[in-house]
Amino acid sequence: MKQIAFLPALPAVALAKAGVLLTLFTLLLFTGCGDDKKQIEALTNETETIHDEAMKDLADMNRVARDLKQTLTVATMTPEQSAVYTETLAAIGKAENEMMDWMKNYKSTDGMSTADAMKYLQEQKTLIEKNRADINAAKEAGMKLQGK
Repeated sequence: MKQIAFLPALPAVALAKAGVLLTLFTLLLFTGCGDDKKQIEALTNETETIHDEAMKDLADMNRVARDLKQTLTVATMTPEQSAVYTETLAAIGKAENEMMDWMKNYKSTDGMSTADAMKYLQEQKTLIEKNRADINAAKEAGMKLQGK
């Protein structure tokens, strides 16, 4: 076999190592892209799970709100007592409105870069976690007023 003058002769072992390294690099590159998708998918699932749990809490909160409204209409209360019920019902309404706004504004990350998708999902996760905490706080306040 004739050697080309401007290419140094590489031993077979060096060629095999270069081939293995190239293969590993290619696999790492494709695996890295898969990891990005997995991270986005995992964060999306976490966010949606928190939302689903918050929706269950919202339903419980709304049952408490109905009880509070009924008590407010039939019970004899001082203006101060009535104000506490009104404030709790306002907190319940605020928490419910925040949930509706979150659901209206939540969007798919399709077409976003990995960095943008991760940032967006983390922001959404933080918002829905706060909303769930607000829902539970309002529900607990209402239950406390009902003596539950």
